[in-house]
Amino acid sequence: MSIIEFIILAIALSFEALIVMHGCALKTPVRLTQGLAESITIAAVNALLLLLGIWLGNLLRFTPAELDPNAAGTNSLLTETDNLVYLGLMILVALRLLFRSGKKRRAVQPYDISRYGTALLLGVAVGINTLFVGLALGFRLPLAENLWRSSVPLAVIMALFALFGVMLGRQQKELRARRYTLIAVLFLLAFALKGAFWS
Repeated sequence: MSIIEFIILAIALSFEALIVMHGCALKTPVRLTQGLAESITIAAVNALLLLLGIWLGNLLRFTPAELDPNAAGTNSLLTETDNLVYLGLMILVALRLLFRSGKKRRAVQPYDISRYGTALLLGVAVGINTLFVGLALGFRLPLAENLWRSSVPLAVIMALFALFGVMLGRQQKELRARRYTLIAVLFLLAFALKGAFWS
């Protein structure tokens, strides 16, 4: 997978951090420097969860990790099974996001992000989708070759999106959460279909 594809995936996963941090910052006034530190924390936790998911996917995949799935002689049935598991997990994440966007107005639980521990736990809560996406990627990509290409774009983009959410929340600006969630769903579905059928 190219770095551009990982950037698109990072954008899709980062919309959730934007929405959550905006909702929290609306209710809890935080300094911008504190918001930056918490945004970096959430991004780092999600990058680690993505890598954990890829590692678990590498352990659970049907094609042996030492074999290149595109190489001649590889069992095509096992490769197809890996692709189907990958596609199923990506669609599961997209459906979770789509279910949330079905409500006219997404209500975000306003957690007190003035405490650092809350931001850490919030990173884990936001990162459930990231973990599932990493698990899906693990069925198709070896962790060793994609360690930095997968984690660095996610960490940087999610930190920026989360900080943007804090900035909007501090200024009491409205956010169209449903629209951003639908964009994330479209990005994830496009990414999943491209990876499963046009790799």
